[in-house]
Amino acid sequence: MGRESLSWFRFPWGLLVTCALLVACAPPPKETIPAEANWAHQARGLYRSGRFQQAAEAYQKAAQVSPGNQRSSYLLRSADAWIYAGETDTARQILQSIDPSPLPPPERVFFHLLQARVALEAGQPEISWKHLQQLRPEQIPAPLRKRYLELRAQTFTLQGKLVASIHERIQLGPLLQNPQEVEDNNRAILEALMLLPESTLDDIGATPNQDLAGWVELARILRSHPYRSYELDSSLAQWQARYPYHPANRGRFLEKVLPARQPTLTPPQRMALFLPSSGPYQTAAEAIRLGIEAVRMLPSSTYHPDLIAYDTSSEDPAILYRQASEQGAEVILGPLQKASLERLSHLEEFTPPILAFNRIEELSRPGLYQLALPPEEAVEQSLASAWLHEHQSMLALVPDSPLGSRVEKRLHEYWETLGGEVLEIQHYDPAATDFSQPIRRLLNIDESQRRFQRLRKVVWEIHFEPRIRRDADFLFLQANPRQGRLIRPQMIFHRADYLPVYATRDIYEGHPNQKWDQDLEGIHFCDIPWLLGGDYESAPPVNLFEADYGVHSGSYLRLAALGMDAYHLPFTLLVGDYERFPGATGKLRVDVHGWIKRQMTCAKFQQGVPVIYGLAPEISAQPPQSDEISP
Repeated sequence: MGRESLSWFRFPWGLLVTCALLVACAPPPKETIPAEANWAHQARGLYRSGRFQQAAEAYQKAAQVSPGNQRSSYLLRSADAWIYAGETDTARQILQSIDPSPLPPPERVFFHLLQARVALEAGQPEISWKHLQQLRPEQIPAPLRKRYLELRAQTFTLQGKLVASIHERIQLGPLLQNPQEVEDNNRAILEALMLLPESTLDDIGATPNQDLAGWVELARILRSHPYRSYELDSSLAQWQARYPYHPANRGRFLEKVLPARQPTLTPPQRMALFLPSSGPYQTAAEAIRLGIEAVRMLPSSTYHPDLIAYDTSSEDPAILYRQASEQGAEVILGPLQKASLERLSHLEEFTPPILAFNRIEELSRPGLYQLALPPEEAVEQSLASAWLHEHQSMLALVPDSPLGSRVEKRLHEYWETLGGEVLEIQHYDPAATDFSQPIRRLLNIDESQRRFQRLRKVVWEIHFEPRIRRDADFLFLQANPRQGRLIRPQMIFHRADYLPVYATRDIYEGHPNQKWDQDLEGIHFCDIPWLLGGDYESAPPVNLFEADYGVHSGSYLRLAALGMDAYHLPFTLLVGDYERFPGATGKLRVDVHGWIKRQMTCAKFQQGVPVIYGLAPEISAQPPQSDEISP
């Protein structure tokens, strides 16, 4: 779905509320200051004509010659106009100069809504939410209610809380009058529903709200029929008969949605698969190959191109690329090895395009797409979930290994850029079973014991009660299931059960195991949705996959899911059919570098079972800015 279009900018809603707020909230001055009236009159005319920068400047001039709350009122309108003009940094500076506490209630509402909008523009939904939390629904003046609901919906979406966003948009719908706004809102509801797992649709579909029930049923119909067909038309006709007054039945919305569900380009008729058959990457290549094979065999699969495999174990990938091109391949899936990708990067052009199973950070070329499962991505999404939960001070426990070094580097970069603090990082032996030493060092227990020994030399009869640190908000843990099941109980033994724990997807072995995972109780982590119980038309359920191909570890299954997504992307995301594709490894999108980015699903171990609590929030890592809310 991506970041939602800010459709409200196309309609100058500030005009609707300007007069109402000025009349309702600010008592008319006893004397009209001519300069103020002149600048305000000019500003309103400029605003009305769409000359927002000039309007913003005129409102600032009016503010300069106005007293008290009247000055703040004009500054608010100036900030509003600067936002319309695309100058959100200027709007932010103006808003930071305003103390909202003496403002009349409607103007205070306007202040927080503008602050929320500026935060969303900066990709900071957590700050937007702090401002929206200052408001109660009954406080919102009628002209601002539409804006309030839309900001809440957009904030929830960027936080990964799709169900909450859907509820806000359903409330928003009846307030919209502009046909384009209605259509955009309907599309946002439908796209969000299409990204939810089937179990979540079951939960929210059992509702007395007929509009929501209709939306859920419509999403299921469209999910079951990816392209236009007789079966789709028949199912929609039955749906329209059941929900004749549904919002999606108005304004010819379905007629506009359906054409977009037809392929915009002819899918490739022949693809090449570049994977090794031997060597250190053999097992990973086998998992990807089986994932591709599994989705090709799905009864629901609507495309069946020729797929020719090329062995990259020993052959020069550049030679194989030329062979595949000469044999009519329209897309190359692979290679897997980074060295092979580096070799291909020297080609003059990528025709046919390449969808690689690895990523080189500095490599970006037209026609090259990079689909991988980098540990840095897992770190970011786990930390984004912790940040959303308002944690700031981190302790970290990582393995003393090459993986641990990559994880440590990224967690430092990402967390500090968000504005958090890394208090301390300890390393552990990945092969160990006793992790007490790094845990004791991390919790400052060793230092506490040394203080006791020094004190005991002076006072012999003294009882030792270890004192652990209390300055951290949470613990970040990089561990596999075996390590995690040992580390978590040892943390509790050392009285650190008060610390929330956030881990990467490596903590989960890929199968619910209530008996063994009791020892992971309370740990938060983000993983690919396919392993957390999501049902997809584009992938077989995990149990059916393993019935055909054997039971495997979580790391193997994640690579199989990567193969499933790779097979679908040349028919969906890469040909423009989707802005975001609900894949087995997450909600996928293509960024400007040709990297396939994903938004995973987050869960928490409860009674030994992972329980989903939402999508990983998309939070941009930007230098922290002063965004304090005035008391």
